[in-house]
Amino acid sequence: MDNEILIVAIFVGAGLLGYVVIPGLLVMWDMALDHISRTKGERG
Repeated sequence: MDNEILIVAIFVGAGLLGYVVIPGLLVMWDMALDHISRTKGERG
């Protein structure tokens, strides 16, 4: 019985973590690409 609760808790935790982390990574990646393209535009 305890193992089932633990497994469910892990899945819920992983789901919430992914729900928070993945959009954060996408936003950071978008900002990084924007910064790179801006610096290239200024130099060229």
